[in-house]
Amino acid sequence: MLNRRSMLLGSLLIASLYAAAPSFGQQADGVTRFSGTIEKLDGQHFTLKSADSSLVDFNVIAETMITRNEPSSLDAVKAGDYIASAAIKGEDGKLHSTELRIFPEGMRGLGEGQRAMQEPGKTMTNASVSEVVAAADGPTLKVTYKGGTSELVVGPKVPITAVVIGKVDDLKVGLAVFVMAGKAADGSLDAKRIFAR
Repeated sequence: MLNRRSMLLGSLLIASLYAAAPSFGQQADGVTRFSGTIEKLDGQHFTLKSADSSLVDFNVIAETMITRNEPSSLDAVKAGDYIASAAIKGEDGKLHSTELRIFPEGMRGLGEGQRAMQEPGKTMTNASVSEVVAAADGPTLKVTYKGGTSELVVGPKVPITAVVIGKVDDLKVGLAVFVMAGKAADGSLDAKRIFAR
């Protein structure tokens, strides 16, 4: 089980896929982003409870993509993989990964790029791995993204997880999730993507 710090970083990684995630219920481009825990689950419907105790109902439709995280390792990372990594610039001037997530092929390109995070010197990189190079301070991932390239040093204690495509059965009451939803014709909310955290 991931520790609390890792879960927090994981939430930041997920949010980075779509730039900065708006507050609970705030809309952008017809998509509404929500974060909370599943309060109730009934077949193809579930209720989400946010940190401020707001409750919102969602439909799980045929197009809903559900993902969950599984522990992984650097040995699983290979050239061609699409990854996301939070990193901080070290005294050596290099970007040192603080958490790394491996995405499935179906999520390639989401949030692609490298951007600064709120913490000074910290970045978020969503990119394709072009090469894994052995180095004294930890393997270095050479990555490419639209408009640039970068290198990420991955130390032995960096938490690494793999995002895997899940199914409705993976949704449980009490599960922390990040939801992207759109309005259905009847005004209800259809969950487009559900990220189990």
